[in-house]
Parts: sequence; C-alpha cells; structure tokens
Amino acid sequence: MEDLKITDLAKFQPKQLTAWYTLVDPKTKYLLYGGALAGGKSYLLRWAAISLSMYYAKTYKKKGIPIGLFSEDYPTLKDRQISRIQREFPSWLGDLKDDAITGLSYKLKDKWGGGVILLRNLDDPSKYLSTEFAAEIVEELTRNEEQTFQDLRNRLRYPGIDQVKFMGASNPGGVGHGWVRKLFVDRATDDPEQERFFYVHANVYDNQFVSKTYIKQLESLPDKKKKAYLYGSWDVFEGQIFTEFNRSIHVIPPFVPKPIITLVGGLDWGYSAPAVLLCGALYSIKFNDLVFNRLKIYREIDGIETTPKQWAEKWKEIFYQKEIPLEFQEIRRLKIYGDPAMFNKLQDSSFSIADQFKREGIFIQKSTNNRLTSITTIHNWLSMAPDGLPYMQISENCRNLIKTIPEAMYDENDTEDIDKAWTEDHWVDSLRYLTAMVKWINAKSGAYSHTGTLINGLPVPKFQITDKDGNFIPLDPSKFGERPLKSGVYYPGNS
Repeated sequence: MEDLKITDLAKFQPKQLTAWYTLVDPKTKYLLYGGALAGGKSYLLRWAAISLSMYYAKTYKKKGIPIGLFSEDYPTLKDRQISRIQREFPSWLGDLKDDAITGLSYKLKDKWGGGVILLRNLDDPSKYLSTEFAAEIVEELTRNEEQTFQDLRNRLRYPGIDQVKFMGASNPGGVGHGWVRKLFVDRATDDPEQERFFYVHANVYDNQFVSKTYIKQLESLPDKKKKAYLYGSWDVFEGQIFTEFNRSIHVIPPFVPKPIITLVGGLDWGYSAPAVLLCGALYSIKFNDLVFNRLKIYREIDGIETTPKQWAEKWKEIFYQKEIPLEFQEIRRLKIYGDPAMFNKLQDSSFSIADQFKREGIFIQKSTNNRLTSITTIHNWLSMAPDGLPYMQISENCRNLIKTIPEAMYDENDTEDIDKAWTEDHWVDSLRYLTAMVKWINAKSGAYSHTGTLINGLPVPKFQITDKDGNFIPLDPSKFGERPLKSGVYYPGNS
C-alpha cells in the first residue's frame, strides 16, 4: 500500500480532526460527534469511513475490510452520502459500485488498501444479522431506536481486527434522544463498556464553510430552538417541560453544607420501583436591596427493593460524620417531605410507610400531590434570580436528577402534566415533593414573604431568620432542628 497521510486526504477541520484522533484512540470504541446543526457531521462520517479503511489496511495488513456507512433510509443515504461521494472522492481513490456480492458500496483501489465502504440504510436492521463490520458509521443516530444500535453493535466484529469502531453523528431530539444522550453524553449507565463511549461536541462555529447568513439565521431562532440547533444542547427537545434547565448554570460542583444551613429533603417512595431521596440546602441570599432564597440540591440517594428499616440504617450511615456533634448531624437537621400516599395504611392494615420510617427515627412530613402546582414551583426554582444565577442549583453528583429533569415530557392527554407513562419520573417527583414545600421568593417583584424581621433594614426570607444576637434559628424549631446554632461556630463543610 502506497504511503498517503490520511488527514491530508480528508482535509479535516480542527474539531473534525479532534473527533478523528478520538476515534482511533485505543480507549475509544464508540464515538458520537455533533450536537448542533451544520457542524460538518456528514462530511466527517464519509471521510472517517475512508480514513478508517486505510488505517485498518495499514495497521493490520488486510485488504477488503468492510465498513458500514448507514443512514436511516435510502433517500437520506442518497442525498447525504452517495451524491457527495460522487462529487468529493477523487477517481484515483476508488469506485462507487453496485454489484451482486457487496451491493451498493465504495471500493478503494488496492494501492490504498482495497477496503469496502458498504452503503446501507436502517429501515430494517435485521437485514444485517449475518454481516460482520470492522467499523459502523451511522448518520443521525438519534433517529433510531436503541434496539437498532444494539443490533448493529452485535455485528461489530471482524476476524483479525481488535480495534473495531462505532461512530455516530447526530443533533439532539428524535426517537433516540434519550438513549444516545445517556450512553454518549451523560456516560452514566451500567453498560459494561460505558468507559469506551466518548462524545465530541461540535456546532456551526466549528465549520468554516457555513455562510454567515446561515449563522445569523440560527442566532435569530427562539431561545428553545437556539439552544438545540445553534448550541447543540442535549437538554432541550420537543415536548420538554423544564426548558429552563441548562447544565452550564444549573449544575455546580459537589459540596457539603455547613451545619448552620437549613436542610430540606424530598422522598419519592418505591420498593420494586426506585425510592429516591433528594437533599437540599436552603440559603438566604442578599443582593443589592433584595433578599431571596437559593436552594442547592447536594445529594441524591436511590435504590430498589429496600424496606424503610433498611433505608433508615443506610441513611444514618451515609449522613453520620464522627467529627460533628450529634445534635448537628445532617440526619437530625434534614426536614424530609414525602409523597402523601406514604401516609396511607397498607392493604393489610399494617403501618403506613411513613409510620415505618417513624419507628426507625426518621420523620417524614406530608407534601402536596397537586401536580400542577408543584410543576409550576419547579419552573420558579429553575428561573434566574436577580444576581444572575438560578434560584436552584444541583450538585453534579446528583446524576439521575440531572439526567431526568430535561427528559420530563408533557402528557399527550394533559398538556400541563408530566407524561404519566414515563417510568423514570422518580427523581423529578422527589424534587416536586421538596420544592412544593419550600417558599420560593420572587425577588424581582419584591415578593419577600418575610416575618417582619430585618437585617440591616432588609426583610429576611421566611425560611431562615436570626434572633437579636445574630444567631441563625429556624422559623419553626420543631421542623428545622432542636435548638439554634450560634453564629461563628465552624464545623466541617465547604459551603
């Protein structure tokens, strides 16, 4: 095989070059490229197919290695790839053919390794159950069900090739949005190969061949579409409820609240389905002439098939910190609001779930089940406060909450409620139970809801006040702790 520098042939732009080097890294088996519109996705895919073919031929000294280049259907394959291959690939490199053995394909000449780019569509992935691919490259991956990916994944093997590769390119949205984001963007699944999934984000600004007129067109889109199409946000898609959510501003580094901070929790109970406890720290923020609350969700605990007794033991173990006096322990200060259904007696007339927790020393308070009100409250907490930050922020270690907030969709039969068929609602429900019982203060309109106490002439939010000596005390000691904490006393914690 004659020597030809692959990257010189492909003429990749900088972000495409980043994707190429990521793809051939031995750590990478699965790569997603893209996010926003016009990031040069289709170009990268076909030239990555050529580049991989030459890379395999040079590395493994094999000819005729098959690589699949897939689109969702034949018209898309023809418009996005076949027509471009005819224009872009030089005649000395290979030939576009349709024969009885390989079907529609692009065959590199022997001097360039003799690889075969199989041009296929995914209208029926079962057609490829008997085919083996050294690499699979898929356009608009989110337009496919997860089962299509799994079917292709099962065919990703070839004798003598130990670095088989899968590459997809896609915008957010579509039927496959959830599973693609979960595997490639969040990278937070129990998939046995999860550490081999990677994502290279690209947008229109990474493509030097896009006209300024088209960029201006994208920049003029409404906020929701701009987030999806211009910036490639995976947290925005059609039917999404909480469109305000933006990882760049709502997600913060992990922290431990200091003992002077009021703590609140939300519990969505489940046994066969996940039980979820979210823990939040409530801060009083003073900004210019305004005072308002900021809620920071700092911990999530979830799991299945665990009884209230087992949960109580687990929570006490997680919350206990030996260097902190018992009266300041997190579990003592955490005010937990739960699903009202937890307070109903069980079918066998035995103790309710809330009573079972109470017997273990964990006191659950009843939240509201008014779904419309609690959803509206989450909207309020996600909105922006006067200091330029959201009223609510979430620690990055609350992975499932961060993942599921943007996945919450409207119900088809009730456009003001969350999809009732959604099976991953436990974390959002826990957030509903928590935020519905914590006073959100619209500082911008001056709605302080204070008790009359002033600090430096400013009204203090209802949930945290001070006594005449400046000690932080809860409004209701029976709800938020056993006794006031003196100001100036420091205990471990970095927030």
